[in-house]
Amino acid sequence: MNKRTRVSFIQPQNFWAQVDSWATQTGFVLVEKSDQGRRYCKGNRLLMAPIMVEFRQEGKKILLETWVVADMFLILSALSGKKPETGIESGGLTAMVPRRRAREAVNILLRHLNQEPIK
Repeated sequence: MNKRTRVSFIQPQNFWAQVDSWATQTGFVLVEKSDQGRRYCKGNRLLMAPIMVEFRQEGKKILLETWVVADMFLILSALSGKKPETGIESGGLTAMVPRRRAREAVNILLRHLNQEPIK
């Protein structure tokens, strides 16, 4: 399984306004902002593994990266020297519920932007 799920597409008009609206609708909180992009987070470690979504502007393209941070299985992986994160694609048991929640939330935005959903 990939550490992070990546999607790249041409930046549509009013992109950041659409992202802000999506974040409000789905409960994501802006945690980092720069001239090149933004990072959003949903959830906390006490209830369920947090979901991270990062948008980076690269010329006329947007690179969307999303991942789930440290549930019990990922923490065990971290003990072997791996980063405690995983992509949100379907398949496998590791962080299955948080990955499904992440896919559902991110796919709302992707559908709105006329992009293929993450499967």
